[in-house]
Amino acid sequence: MTASNSELLPNSPPIPRTRLIGREPDRSTAGTLLLDEAVPLLTLIGPGGVGKTRLALALALAADVTAHFADGVAWVDLAPLMDPALVPTTVARAVGLVPTADTPLTEGISRHLRSRQMLLLLDNCEHVLADVASLVATVLASCPAVQVLATSRAPLRVQGEQELLVEPLPLPAETALTNVEALGSNEAVRLFVERARAVDATFSLSDRNAAAVAEICLRLDGVPLAIELAAARTKILSTEALLAQMTDRLDLL
Repeated sequence: MTASNSELLPNSPPIPRTRLIGREPDRSTAGTLLLDEAVPLLTLIGPGGVGKTRLALALALAADVTAHFADGVAWVDLAPLMDPALVPTTVARAVGLVPTADTPLTEGISRHLRSRQMLLLLDNCEHVLADVASLVATVLASCPAVQVLATSRAPLRVQGEQELLVEPLPLPAETALTNVEALGSNEAVRLFVERARAVDATFSLSDRNAAAVAEICLRLDGVPLAIELAAARTKILSTEALLAQMTDRLDLL
């Protein structure tokens, strides 16, 4: 008997509380690779804080993606692992496998998934890269209907891997730093405004703060996590004060 999705996959992807901003082209490309081309392994690559996990979760939770995998999507967060040897144990738990003493764990995972059609989302692979790559290679070689979506700062270098570079958000043009309408359509600025509004419902982009918001996004190089952290401080600092504080610290350094 085939297990239900909830029985098979105790680690379903968490639902983010905020909407994804500025990743439409990446979502489209990744969706095509996963669904239309059915690549065995798609790795989202980029520096820390660029939004790889957020993009992966958006893909894994999309209705057209979940409908494509009869046995669902399993999410494995590898960030907390200190010991690379725990990779198979963590993956086994995520896919609902109860280990047995007479079967090596990686082999047991492959047997468990061999008849499944599912997406395995391996998040934050970079610090346990070799062990993840070994496990993924074994699973893909023996599970024809399993696909892997990974996030990492470096590729896994497994046969069949497709890499998708996740870059920082586009920066506002320096010629439009005081143009509220133009800035309002920039993705980095949109992210800042939305996250600032989450801590202060009265926050809005205006002639008074537009230049400061744009300059903050420029100084943070369009990195989403950095922008979100800065925007959260608007609860206690004006955008002008926040920018001045950033400038003082850079001068000190």
